[in-house]
Amino acid sequence: MRTFKPEMTLDMAVSHLKHIEGESVMNVTPIEMGELSKVFSYRKGDADYVIHFKDNEHSLHKVFKIYDMYGEQSLPIPRIHKVGRVENIHFSISDRVSGTPISALEPTQIRALIPDIVHQFMRIRQVHVADSHEGYGWITPEGKAVHRSWLDYITSVFDEEQEGFYHGWHNLYENSFLEKEFFEEIYQTMIERVRYSPPERYLVHGDFHLGNMLGENENVTGIVDWEMAMFGDFMLDVSVLHMWYPMLEFPSRLQQALEQQGVSIPYFEERLLGYQLFKALDGLRFYAKKDDPHSYQFMKDKIISLLNR
Repeated sequence: MRTFKPEMTLDMAVSHLKHIEGESVMNVTPIEMGELSKVFSYRKGDADYVIHFKDNEHSLHKVFKIYDMYGEQSLPIPRIHKVGRVENIHFSISDRVSGTPISALEPTQIRALIPDIVHQFMRIRQVHVADSHEGYGWITPEGKAVHRSWLDYITSVFDEEQEGFYHGWHNLYENSFLEKEFFEEIYQTMIERVRYSPPERYLVHGDFHLGNMLGENENVTGIVDWEMAMFGDFMLDVSVLHMWYPMLEFPSRLQQALEQQGVSIPYFEERLLGYQLFKALDGLRFYAKKDDPHSYQFMKDKIISLLNR
């Protein structure tokens, strides 16, 4: 199985941190988070921080921009202090907020947090996306997005010709266990559902699941990992959370909360299914590239289950 994280041992992290922050760094501890970065917590003075190490600086500057645009709007986004480079590795430093990843909590603790998860989601949904922050799709480090429509963005994710991580990904049909016929059939089904999406733009986290939320008692204390943030349909975030944690019944809870405000969501079920298929297809492609057949089969079974409901 392949890994896409940078090479970074604890000793290397300590050495880099002392170069960046000085000799007063203490309690450097690895945090298991994400597929593309190495993350550590540490203490300096009387405060705790988190450092992300990545091979590529683009997403780090993007998250810094997200905080700059929206972190002051009472959203639980940890403050980012610095983005930089040390030797041949890029890094960002942010506050370490109190709380535990919600995915690591006991079921009774998670249930107690559901009302605030709904509340925080509605706050993100209400963020004003300024006209100057134009376009649809992934937000750039300049605070813009490049696509003319949401559907244009969705289809571009699976373009054969693209730069970056998925450059030349169609080769996976020949060089891995990615099944072309199955993939393309589900892709068409996904596109049919995504066409129901309205043109309104919202701030979308892009990877909205319990592993990217911190909780304490009955409060969500932080929502982290905004590297996949975009402008588009907020139902994408609803679908991600529901796909991984259906026991939360998040879609129905959200509908109830919005109905209390007199808000209805058109084509709710079509959009919900469409974006679950969107994320699942991306998962198939990722696990094929990672050479992880167990996770690939899990995702394929998830797709079949979604379509059989």
